[in-house]
Amino acid sequence: MLRMPRIVKVVVPDEVRESEVTRWIAEGLSRKMFRRLVIESLSEGIEIDLDRALEEFERTRDEVWKRIEREYKEKGLI
Repeated sequence: MLRMPRIVKVVVPDEVRESEVTRWIAEGLSRKMFRRLVIESLSEGIEIDLDRALEEFERTRDEVWKRIEREYKEKGLI
């Protein structure tokens, strides 16, 4: 099923960069897609290595927090 994209007008403060808004939208869409993929996979029955998944989650979280911290330092917030 092909859906037409929606256009939503959002007022963003001047201090927020366009790249930040783009990243927020991409993050939201990726979470939605991830949920759908997980539900589809679980309905088909899959085996998950929980230890490996936790390690990957922790590594990814650390990388993201380092990136956020770097951006906050560049903005002088911390």
